Amino acid sequence: MTASLTTAARELHEFNVALSAHIDAAKREEARLRDEIRARRSVLEMSAAGIDFEKVAIAKTIISVDGTYVKGGDDRASVVADAIRQLATGAPIRQVYGDLWRVRFGTKSYDRWHGQRCDCDYGMGPSHGSIIFAVGLTNAARKRPYADLTPPEIEAAIYYLTNLARVQAAEADAKAKAAA
Repeated sequence: MTASLTTAARELHEFNVALSAHIDAAKREEARLRDEIRARRSVLEMSAAGIDFEKVAIAKTIISVDGTYVKGGDDRASVVADAIRQLATGAPIRQVYGDLWRVRFGTKSYDRWHGQRCDCDYGMGPSHGSIIFAVGLTNAARKRPYADLTPPEIEAAIYYLTNLARVQAAEADAKAKAAA
């Protein structure tokens, strides 16, 4: 214990700063460990569900999914089908829905219509309602022309989209178990 008030006040401040830094570091480490646990549980859950984890991991370097397929609404199947078709052929779907390299295929919730098809430019949203489910390309994949995607990458992306509901269910199970 210190003898002077000045020293005690300074040390009190220093200990509070040190404690705060320790708590912050512990929270970051806990979050990192939980992410690692969740990732390992995800591998196990996908394996138990008969999902090829390696293909999913490759696909996630190409495909970006926002929201869940289960909650994607009425037009969610067309979003996935159009993304698969463009990945399989390399050709944009059509003028109305555009090109996966330029827009995300998605659904929105607006008024009383849940899951209306709504394709938006990357970084943009609908003028009315909000996107509830979207399939697009990762930033890295969008920088590459279709011709630069390898057959295994295309195969993995199509596999992922074909099994999206099952993959997301397995990931949700893993997340729930990691939090428990």
